[in-house]
Amino acid sequence: MKKKTFNFFAAMRGKAMAAAILGMAMMMVMGCGVMTGCSSSDDDNEKEMAKVKEYLAGNEWTVNSTSGTYSYYKNHLVIYENGGGLTPGGYVIEPDVAFGYWQMDGDKLTTRFEVGRPEGFNIKNLLNETISGVHLQESNKITGSRVSVSIDMRPLIVGTFANGNECQMRCGKSLDDISDETEHDGALRGTWYSGISISDSPGKTYVGSMTFNDDGTMHMVIEGKQDFTTTYTTRNGKVTINGYLVKNHVATFYYLNLYGSLIKLYSCENGYMSSIWRKNKEEIYQ
Repeated sequence: MKKKTFNFFAAMRGKAMAAAILGMAMMMVMGCGVMTGCSSSDDDNEKEMAKVKEYLAGNEWTVNSTSGTYSYYKNHLVIYENGGGLTPGGYVIEPDVAFGYWQMDGDKLTTRFEVGRPEGFNIKNLLNETISGVHLQESNKITGSRVSVSIDMRPLIVGTFANGNECQMRCGKSLDDISDETEHDGALRGTWYSGISISDSPGKTYVGSMTFNDDGTMHMVIEGKQDFTTTYTTRNGKVTINGYLVKNHVATFYYLNLYGSLIKLYSCENGYMSSIWRKNKEEIYQ
């Protein structure tokens, strides 16, 4: 009868391997737990930034204690306005106005202005940089008098300027904003009318219309003069029309949809209004 032999060292090696495998398995499980935790944290951060972006767009803002307002639109247009009015003698004081765009990348908010009016208005002095660490912060601003008190509980948007100072953005009024981030902004879609003057017909005004479609095509009509279909794209609050008024005339404008009843086009060169297009054809001569 054969003797059974017991190899002590082999057995120990087997146990050591089993322990190593068990250890690896535990590390893998623990690693998965850590990865899950990081993923959850990333999700929370993304949700927070989505809240900031949703709150920012479609509202008017003031920054720290500076004058003027910043209107952030859902299509990434931003407009700054300050001043304006009438003198005691009835003269019009032109407000400072600037047009630009905004973007969010994680917790960084970038605002850039491209053109301003009147001539000589320095847009570099505006909020014209990237704010980091952007987040929502609770606020209880109390205003009023001895007879009435108002508490504004809307949160601030808070971040840090490039120089390390704190930036506080306080929400003002809500904008009538129906724009979106697409390449064919819904704020433009539909048919809009305007009175058109043509140099070869002095003293005569023609009815013009632009019909913007969601597929990126635009139908341009000037009664008895023009009738063609072209294309358009929108980005950062600007529209580029590849055939404005006449075929092949490429033009780019800042644009605003006001209350769904009219569209204003603004020059990208100087910021002044270029034309008004109305939803109601009967109102074009007003």
